[in-house]
Amino acid sequence: PAGRLRETVAVETVTESRNSLGEPVQTWSTFATRRAEIVAESYSEQEQRDQVIGTQTFTVRMRFVEGITGKMRLRWVSRGGRLLYVSAVREANNREEHEITAQEKVT
Repeated sequence: PAGRLRETVAVETVTESRNSLGEPVQTWSTFATRRAEIVAESYSEQEQRDQVIGTQTFTVRMRFVEGITGKMRLRWVSRGGRLLYVSAVREANNREEHEITAQEKVT
């Protein structure tokens, strides 16, 4: 039902190029913008180089968009532009919607 799609997300895709020194540069551009339901599933912490890094996992449900892959990210527009990195994409309900597992890194 549409009433559960309360959040706004922009699906972003990466383009890699090289700068004048030959270093790789990533540029993100909007692939699609959708209304979505975002549910927090889990949170974990680990220590790396004397710093605690938290990872929060979300399930994102949105209407189907052709072409979404695990190399994309979601910008959670309605929550200040938080970045969620796609780790799994599943088609649900006969391609009516996507169910995406995404992670946010928190330092």
